[in-house]
Amino acid sequence: LALRDGDTVYIPTATSVTAEEATELASASFSPNTIAVNVVGEVVEPGTVQVPPNVTLNQAILAAGGFDNRRARTADVQLVRLNPDGTVARREIPVDFSAGISEENNPALRSNDIVIVGRSGITRTSD
Repeated sequence: LALRDGDTVYIPTATSVTAEEATELASASFSPNTIAVNVVGEVVEPGTVQVPPNVTLNQAILAAGGFDNRRARTADVQLVRLNPDGTVARREIPVDFSAGISEENNPALRSNDIVIVGRSGITRTSD
């Protein structure tokens, strides 16, 4: 479509992105090749990991070397996300490495998400 002088282009503001839209955006030509996700706590190599867009929570944990088997609480992790409106969302997510991608059990991560792997009860007591 050719635009002409005086034309008006209206682009609505997205209020939320569905999982299908996020997958489509991640494969777009303007999407970055990698995103930075912070995996902290009781993993083998805590810190920032560079992963492909739309990587899942489980994949990010594995990219950080997986759980520290002696210290980690492996039942669930916390996901901290800065929302587009400036608010911060923090939620507990059960870990199941056999789960497929789903918003409840294995969500796709966004750039600058933080995954917190907590200490097991024995580790908290002994520390």
